[in-house]
Amino acid sequence: MYNDNYPQWAAEAVWYQIFPDRFCRFYDDKPITAQHLYGTAPWNIKPDKPWQIHPWTADWYQRQPYEQGNNGSLHSNMLRRRFCGDIKGIISKLDYLADLGINALYLTPLQYSPSLHRYDGTNFLHVDPFLGGNPIQDIKQIEDEDFDDFDNATWTAADLDALLLIKEAHKRGMKVMFDGVFNHIGYNSKPFQDVLKNREKSKYFDWFHIDLAKSTSRKLSYDKFWGFVTEMPKLNYGSQEVKRYVFAALKRWLRPIVEGIEYEGIDGWRLDHAIGVPMTFWKSAHDFCKKLNKNSLFLAELIEPDTIIKPYLDNGAFDGVMNYGFYFLACEFFTCDAPKMTAKEFDKRIWNQLKLYPIGANYLAMNLLGTHDTERIASLIVNRKLKQYGTIAKFFENTHCTDRGYTTRRPDDDERQLQKMLIVFEFAMIGSPMVYYGDELGMYGANDPDCRKPMCWPEMHFEDEHIVVGGKHFNDRKEPIAADMEMLDFYKRIIALRRSSNALMRGTMATDYASTKSRVWVISRKSSEERVIFAFNCEDTPANVRIIGLPGRRFDDCFGGESVQADSKGAITFKMQPKTFRVLRYSNT
Repeated sequence: MYNDNYPQWAAEAVWYQIFPDRFCRFYDDKPITAQHLYGTAPWNIKPDKPWQIHPWTADWYQRQPYEQGNNGSLHSNMLRRRFCGDIKGIISKLDYLADLGINALYLTPLQYSPSLHRYDGTNFLHVDPFLGGNPIQDIKQIEDEDFDDFDNATWTAADLDALLLIKEAHKRGMKVMFDGVFNHIGYNSKPFQDVLKNREKSKYFDWFHIDLAKSTSRKLSYDKFWGFVTEMPKLNYGSQEVKRYVFAALKRWLRPIVEGIEYEGIDGWRLDHAIGVPMTFWKSAHDFCKKLNKNSLFLAELIEPDTIIKPYLDNGAFDGVMNYGFYFLACEFFTCDAPKMTAKEFDKRIWNQLKLYPIGANYLAMNLLGTHDTERIASLIVNRKLKQYGTIAKFFENTHCTDRGYTTRRPDDDERQLQKMLIVFEFAMIGSPMVYYGDELGMYGANDPDCRKPMCWPEMHFEDEHIVVGGKHFNDRKEPIAADMEMLDFYKRIIALRRSSNALMRGTMATDYASTKSRVWVISRKSSEERVIFAFNCEDTPANVRIIGLPGRRFDDCFGGESVQADSKGAITFKMQPKTFRVLRYSNT
């Protein structure tokens, strides 16, 4: 299926994305203050305003007493919230993840940063001290060391916690992938602060894209992430020192050496906003990482059209991508009722994407149904009538709780059924499925920041959450917040199926039936010893399905339904109720 240039383990991965601040807190006594938040959004709330670690189980849409007197919108205050999840908290939940069936972790940035998301890292070499257990000492240690001595950076307590996480994950058979954010650096970083102070006299001046002609004595003109994100000055890859700095970060976590002793390193890098960095650099970085660990994964975040992504994969700059194309297409087919895409058109578009990319990249693609940058899949389904398709920009319109008509209510039973259909599709496809933290517990929420709520652990008791519709708060309409244990069981079953099936991890795919008039679609995943059939009826009416060429075969239903036996002509026939799926499995082992 693919050659040895690709990390073979990644084809077997079931990914779990963790947003560290919101996953689990181990250390309760964190000496963090509002001063530690300076240098990131929101800029309109001053550090001298009241602040505290936000209560984990509070009503998400309710301002807490410390927020009542702050200027700025509720959204601005949400950006200021910290729940202080940490690395030891993640370690404490590894057994939970193992029981779920997870064998690969994707961690959003751990790097030292003032923000809740840490995509504006001030130091690429160090873990945020507040993710560890001794932050004040760590901060002093980082400040005292020589920033420019990239290859000899010290190891803080938080850094060592990260190494412990890698070791403990590996003990449980889990791979670990860090998030590399190298398109830009944080506003508080030493290089950028030095440029702000010294302008063209700074030794870091060529690290950035500075326009002195447009600058004033009070304001520096510089290129930013997305052109406007103040706290994320864009790095200049014409600078050799920038390249050396990024290579040092890549090496530090792939092959960590502490006081002469080599520790277990991460298994791969996810590269943020890859379109913003020259492809030539990514190719050299890819090859550099492979020399350090030939089985490491180099995965890109590219949300551009497939034809733009293709050269990055063809040229060997990346092993695979976060599969946003899969996500956009799946949501359109399964959730859009008007205008409906027929199964035939959907099938054609699926195959067009698969044929466009190298075959190895398809098996290593991270298939997803949402991330920290999207509305959660449950809320997308609830608000599906607001959804627009056709372009990426349209897809992300009407996804926030302040958008007209958008509701934050919990999904009903029919909507949960539709969610399960999408999950089954995710696990049916070629590629490695990814679970966004909390989706397995039924969490829901609009786009950022609502998709980043604190993890809804079953043992916790949350306040009821009031509903917001189009930005209007209905304090008299509250819903209980609790883990959905039925959804958790469903995820466990589909993950167990995936991990027990060579056909799903490494097998081929074939279309068995794609209706030209409706949304009835049937595919098979095959290996030499088994075949797994996935049938989907997205219509409001029942459907009859007949598949030929299966002489003597008996298929078991993976979700407890009746088995299906081929007739004398070698065909299987079954009826599907509206808005349902079936997963049928045959094995000759």
